[in-house]
Amino acid sequence: MWLRLFALLCLAGVAVEGQVKWWQSATLYQVYPRSLKDTNGDGVGDIRGIIQVIPHLVEAGIDTVWLSPIYKSPMKDFGYDISDFYSVDPIFGTWDDFLALVRFLRDAGLRLVMDMVPNHTSDEHDWFLRSVNREDPYTDYYIWKDSLGVDANGTQIPPNNWLSAFAGSAWQWNEQRQQFYLHQFTAGQPDLDYRNPLVLQEMKNVLRFWLDNGVDGFRIDAPPHIIEHADFADEPPTNDPECPEQQFCQLQHIYTMNQPETLDVLREFRKTIDEYQNETGRVIVLMSEPSNLHNFTMTYYGTEADPIMDFPFNFNFIYDLPAETLAIDIQNAIEKWILDMPAGKTPNWVTGNHDQKRTRARQGAEFAIALNMINLLLPGVSVTYYGEEINMDNTFITWEQTQDPQGCNAGPDNYFRYSRDPERTPFQWNDQLNAGFTSGVSTWLPVNENYLELNLEAQRAAVRSEFKIYQALTEARNTAPAIILGNLNYVAVDDYVFAFTREISGAADNYLVVVNTEYADARVNIRAALPQLPEIGFAYVTSLDSLITTNDPVILSDCQIVARGGLVILWK
Repeated sequence: MWLRLFALLCLAGVAVEGQVKWWQSATLYQVYPRSLKDTNGDGVGDIRGIIQVIPHLVEAGIDTVWLSPIYKSPMKDFGYDISDFYSVDPIFGTWDDFLALVRFLRDAGLRLVMDMVPNHTSDEHDWFLRSVNREDPYTDYYIWKDSLGVDANGTQIPPNNWLSAFAGSAWQWNEQRQQFYLHQFTAGQPDLDYRNPLVLQEMKNVLRFWLDNGVDGFRIDAPPHIIEHADFADEPPTNDPECPEQQFCQLQHIYTMNQPETLDVLREFRKTIDEYQNETGRVIVLMSEPSNLHNFTMTYYGTEADPIMDFPFNFNFIYDLPAETLAIDIQNAIEKWILDMPAGKTPNWVTGNHDQKRTRARQGAEFAIALNMINLLLPGVSVTYYGEEINMDNTFITWEQTQDPQGCNAGPDNYFRYSRDPERTPFQWNDQLNAGFTSGVSTWLPVNENYLELNLEAQRAAVRSEFKIYQALTEARNTAPAIILGNLNYVAVDDYVFAFTREISGAADNYLVVVNTEYADARVNIRAALPQLPEIGFAYVTSLDSLITTNDPVILSDCQIVARGGLVILWK
């Protein structure tokens, strides 16, 4: 049993003039715009839908909306294939709708962070069309390579064996230009060439445009793929017997991911943000998707003298917690981040997103709630994927219903292994037709059949519910001095019970979080592991199945936690 103590100021750092920056304790809420709320009946969520549900975001205790792409797009990858970085796709609304969103969020006290997709554009982008025609200066905006010849079937041979993250060759032959272009995702997403300084400047201009229009920051998508090795050599095989033919897992991506020059590109984005902050006095956040390599992810932070990202996302709670979780797994997931994070930087905690199975699907309904307790009460930034506040589950999607290109490319026998559709289904607002998501008769993805019982309206009306637990957690996160500024102590009490405290001298209440990873009820002496605790605390939040309810006294030397459940306890 190990006890660790950390001070929040060591974790979060201190901003200019000694003030903590707004984003260092942000409660981020990812909106996947197709699936939050539809207002025009076409079955696809839209910007006016986001505006309509701002009161819910406020009620949930959210302070920052992270918006997945709404840029103009042919939607081959549902917005991550951008044909115009300077406009809104009509499926989501108009430019005036976007400006109204910024205004209404600001009036409600919320900030807006946009997804930025620098690695590639759509093949319908004007830059690409001009590049195909070899029109300067666009000729070398993308990665073009000559064919290695023609095979026996008369097919052009690609420059190397590189594979797309969505399966198949990463090279697409363009008949007009008579060359291959690189696409690390769909063929409709040609990779930009960041060895060309004009491309870098274009993207910096995009950042400034959206900042000028009220955005408070960016999440950089897919940074590991931004730049490739200049030699374009074949990648070695993984020899993974479980990997289907032509899938991304067939190769070790030593030349297409995590190149040292990636940091140079990210550093240029940082310079643009810093210049803008200095010019305007606004505080802007710059965050990113992580690398698939933990150590490389940590380099995204940069250093105190040479900062890059404010933070890369931390997927330890997604990748490092198996369904048969032990207490030490939670401790290791926390330590892996805060001990490896550069000095003076801010941690963050993520339990789900649009590319990962929902927490409930990975861990079960009970432990998903316990993970929300951990996520929201640890120091630093907390990230919630839409629907996690009501504990939404993955939805079964048939092959015929599959929309995600990653699933479609895998074929009917393997689509379920690769499709991201199950975690992207419409938000469940009530028990009416289509869960209140749309006034139309159909939705772009099917609504989960459990919406009749699992929906926001029912949870708002219930005495105890997942949403009311979430509200209580964000209330503490936003108002309690011990959560905002307190130290962090954590400990694996035994094989299955993990606990941590957030405490600060002079606080009216300090917080103890206890979770049980076992599929059976637990009874433990928390005071033996955390001797600073008093004999009795009082329940603040408990799992739905717990016999302990809010304000009940809890004997900390004989603490009872339900299977896969959690408790948040107040103590003086």
